[in-house]
Amino acid sequence: MLNEFQIANEKPQPMGVSTTMEVKLCPPQPGRYKVNVDGAVFAKRKQVGIGVVIRDSVGEVIAALSQKLARPFGALETKAKAMEVGVQFALDVGVRDVTFEGDSLCICNALRGVSEVPLFVQNIVFGLSHLVRNFRTYAFSHTKSQGNIPAHLLAQHAMGVESYVAWLKKCPSLIVSACAYDVVPDSHYE
Repeated sequence: MLNEFQIANEKPQPMGVSTTMEVKLCPPQPGRYKVNVDGAVFAKRKQVGIGVVIRDSVGEVIAALSQKLARPFGALETKAKAMEVGVQFALDVGVRDVTFEGDSLCICNALRGVSEVPLFVQNIVFGLSHLVRNFRTYAFSHTKSQGNIPAHLLAQHAMGVESYVAWLKKCPSLIVSACAYDVVPDSHYE
């Protein structure tokens, strides 16, 4: 219904006019971290990939993760599981003031308490609402897919890993250019 509403209320654009806007990372305030998460479904293999990128207030990658799960999840379950893995990874890394960001508006809104999710992901969302209590401060934020490219690349990369691979205090070579491209220059606050 939401898609139908958006299409019905979309303003027509003149020919040749592009409405594409660049979406870039807005680093968090100093002392806080941003954790971007994404998931990819490998349907033929009945597996999913999860990508997590943790950045500091200047946009530097302090940790990253690429994980493969042998589960036949659908897209929404994969996005919810990616958020769960991202929250646990942030706890493991030791950051305590965090904004978690993903490209599933449904999952982000449910975690912010402004909407419900389908039954098949309610357990994951419920578990997350308890897990985040281990942080000093936390927030959930939604970004468009274009603003989540490094996490998406890591989720895709998971197809080629045994179980998971993590990078601490360095940026994985496969996302260096994507990370360099997507930071908003001279932006230090959300």
